[in-house]
Amino acid sequence: MTEEAKPSKEQPTPKKPPEPNGGNKTAKVKSPKESSKGSSFFRGVKIIFMLCLIAVLAAGSWLGWNYWQAQLTETDNSQGTILSLQGSVDSIQGQYKLDQERQAQEILQLKQALSSLQLRANTQGQRLAELSSTTRSDWLLAEAVYLTRLANQRLQTERSTKNPLALLANVDVILQELDDPELTPVRGAVAADITALRLAGEVDAEGIFLELVALVKSIDQLDIRLSLAESGPKGDKASIATSAAVAEEPLSSIDSTLALFTQKLSQLIRVRERSQPIEPMLHPKEETVVRQNLRLMLEQAQSGLLREQQGVYSQSIAKAQGWLEQYFQLNPNTQVVSERLGELAKVQVVQQLPAINGSLKAIEAVVAVRQSRLLDSAQQESQQ
Repeated sequence: MTEEAKPSKEQPTPKKPPEPNGGNKTAKVKSPKESSKGSSFFRGVKIIFMLCLIAVLAAGSWLGWNYWQAQLTETDNSQGTILSLQGSVDSIQGQYKLDQERQAQEILQLKQALSSLQLRANTQGQRLAELSSTTRSDWLLAEAVYLTRLANQRLQTERSTKNPLALLANVDVILQELDDPELTPVRGAVAADITALRLAGEVDAEGIFLELVALVKSIDQLDIRLSLAESGPKGDKASIATSAAVAEEPLSSIDSTLALFTQKLSQLIRVRERSQPIEPMLHPKEETVVRQNLRLMLEQAQSGLLREQQGVYSQSIAKAQGWLEQYFQLNPNTQVVSERLGELAKVQVVQQLPAINGSLKAIEAVVAVRQSRLLDSAQQESQQ
C-alpha cells in the first residue's frame, strides 16, 4: 500500500462541494480495504510485468548470443570461402601469366622465324640479282677465290709447298687473263704468297723415306766385324806354309840358312799394335740382334720423318751410324751406308709453312666490293 493511498490523520479529508444539481445524489467514498486491494493488484501486475520483462530480456539475450555465434561461424565460413576464392584467383592469375609468357615466347619465335624467312628471301633475291647480272669476269673471280682457298687447305693438310704453288700460279694466270686495273693489288698479294712458298723450300719426305727403306734392306748385305782372335789360325797356317817351302829348298846356301833363322825367330817374337780393346767374337744369334736393332733405329728415323720430329729423326740416324761403325766391318759397303746416313742426318725434316692468307683476303675484298655495287644498282633500279 502506497503512501498516497494512506489517509492522513492530521489533515481532514476535504469535503467535496455540493454539486450544482442540488446534492440529490450522495457522494461515494472508497474505503481503506478497497484501496489496499487496488494497490496489491497493481503490485502484482508490476511483478508480473517485471518477470515478463526479465524473461523477455533473457530470451533476447539468449537469442542474441545464438545469433552472434551464428554470425561468428558464418564469418569464419566466409573467411574460408574468401581464402579459397583468393587461392583460386591467384592460381588463375598465375595460369594467365604463364599463358601470357607462352604466348610471348610463341610470338617471339614467330618473329624470329619470320625474320629468318625474310633474310632467306633477301639472300635469294640477292643471288637471283647476282645470277642475272653475273658476267664472265665474275665467274673467273669466283674460280680464283676457290683456288686460293684450296691452296690454303692443301698447305695445311699436305704440309707441302708443291701443290699450293701450282694453285696460286693458276690464280695468277686467271687474274692476268681478266686484265682489270682493280686487280693489280690482288696480283701483288698473290705474288707475295708465291714468293713466300718458294722461300720456304720443299722437304722431300717421300725421297728420304724411300732411301731409308733401301738402307734397311741393305743391312743384310753388310758384314759383322770379327774379332782379331779369328785371324790367329790363319797366321799360323801361313807360317807353316812358309816353313814348308823353305824346307823344300836346299840348305847348302847361306840365304836359305838366314831365311830359316828369320822364320824361326818370327815364330818366337810377334809384335801387334791395337789402339782399341779387343772385342769378343759375336755369336750368330748376337749378329741377328745387332742387325735387327739397326733396322729398328732406321725405322724410328722414318717415324720421326713422317711426324716432322727433328730430334727423333736426327738422334735415330746418329745412333744407327754409331752402331754401324761399332759392330760392322769397315768395308766399302759399310762406308757407303755410313756416308749416306751422315748426309741424311743433316736434312731438316720440319717443313716451314708460310702464311698465304694475303691473296685470299685481297680477292674476297674485291668480290665484296663488286657485290655491293651490284646491290646498289639493283636497289636504284627498284626505286625507279
